[in-house]
Amino acid sequence: MTFWDKTAWLYDIAESLNPKAYRGMLKGVTAVVPEGAKALDCAAGTGELSIAAAVKAESVLCTDMSLPMLEMARKKCAEKGIKNISFGERDILHLPDGDNTYGVSIAGNVLHLLEEPEKAVRELCRVTKDGGRVIVPTFMAKNSNLLVKLYTLLGYRAFSYYTTESYEKMLKGCGCGKVKVTKINGLIPVAFGVIKVQKYNL
Repeated sequence: MTFWDKTAWLYDIAESLNPKAYRGMLKGVTAVVPEGAKALDCAAGTGELSIAAAVKAESVLCTDMSLPMLEMARKKCAEKGIKNISFGERDILHLPDGDNTYGVSIAGNVLHLLEEPEKAVRELCRVTKDGGRVIVPTFMAKNSNLLVKLYTLLGYRAFSYYTTESYEKMLKGCGCGKVKVTKINGLIPVAFGVIKVQKYNL
């Protein structure tokens, strides 16, 4: 059982402790998702960003490697009566989806947890259409933060601690398109990254 399987019940509680950042992320996702797009959300946790995307998307595939997380997301969507979200298990580093499948792909608060974040970014861009958007907000967590310390005691591990500048540099280095990174303040601030995918004439 992974850390995320064990802490699925705690995930929404942790979100509630960082409300300003989460509100900013939800607002940002809804704003960036193209109207009527087919959307993919990877490492979706309990589905909050999927729900934000579903406001404008035609359909959203909410995915995670943790089945307990997906079950919580499924129940949340059922309770809210959301009909345009489906669910599936996905590994963000090895997506089974074909090239150019989605108008927008999302991966929230996961890239700082990966040894090879660039590989994940390129996979997301591969399955996203030319001119589409890849939305990748990620926490700028510091070891000194009390919430991070609590998670660490439960088995949480991060591989990277980004600033907006270092995050933008990493995303640009993936060579997938035009990158914009903004900071969302909060108890744990967020680097809100958006890539406009450009597959030709880069």
